[in-house]
Formats: sequence, C-alpha cells, structure tokens
Amino acid sequence: MPVYSQSKLACLMFAFELQRRSEASGWRIKSLAAHPGIARTELIPNGAGPRSLQGFARSLLWFLFQPPAQGALPMLFAATSPLAEAGGYYGPDRLGETRGAPAAARVPKQAKDAAASARLWEVSEKLTGVRFS
Repeated sequence: MPVYSQSKLACLMFAFELQRRSEASGWRIKSLAAHPGIARTELIPNGAGPRSLQGFARSLLWFLFQPPAQGALPMLFAATSPLAEAGGYYGPDRLGETRGAPAAARVPKQAKDAAASARLWEVSEKLTGVRFS
C-alpha cells in the first residue's frame, strides 16, 4: 500500500505540473485529477492480498466500500463536467473522501510542491525519451 500511495501522489503531482506547463506555454490543455475513494473492486484482494489487513477489512467491512460505478463518478466529473476546473482535483465528498458524490478533493501537502513536481516531470521526460516543447 505505501508504494500504491506513492504512485497516486506522483500521478497527482504530474497532473498539476502538466496544468502549470500548459498555462505557461499556451497549450490550452486542461489537466485535472480525480480519485475514486474506496470502491468494491478486486484491487485490494489482488494487490495487498485477501489475508492482509486491507483484505480482511474489505471482506468484513464491505458495506463501507462504495460500488465501482460510484467510484467512477469523480473521474467522469473531471472529464466531462463544465464545472470541473483546470488544475482541479476531485473525489468523493463523504466519510473522509472514501465515498459519495464528486467534489473538490483535499490536496496532500506534498502534491503542492511545485519544485518536486517539476523534477518529476523532468525525470519522466528523461526516462521515457519523450519531451514536450
């Protein structure tokens, strides 16, 4: 789970950096990010494992996990709603952003580090061999 969390943070930082670069370069690209909260998918049983603490919680506390279709709503909102703002971050609005309707999500402090996001972008360009001009 720590590696999964780190990858989600990197995706968020990358989305914010894309928006900054789009605005600075006049690309007219809108970059938005979203997260599903906690949905009843097979990610936890197949990732952490059914015998892990997370897998155990998923089995016993299934009623706290929202249906996968509801987990998709923040992504659909970000992709299609005229109310979704460029550079925005969206997730569920209830129970600590674990379930509910799409709303503005809390941005982790680390994701607000513009210098670290720029470094992530530069490393990504170097590792992939793809450069945006």
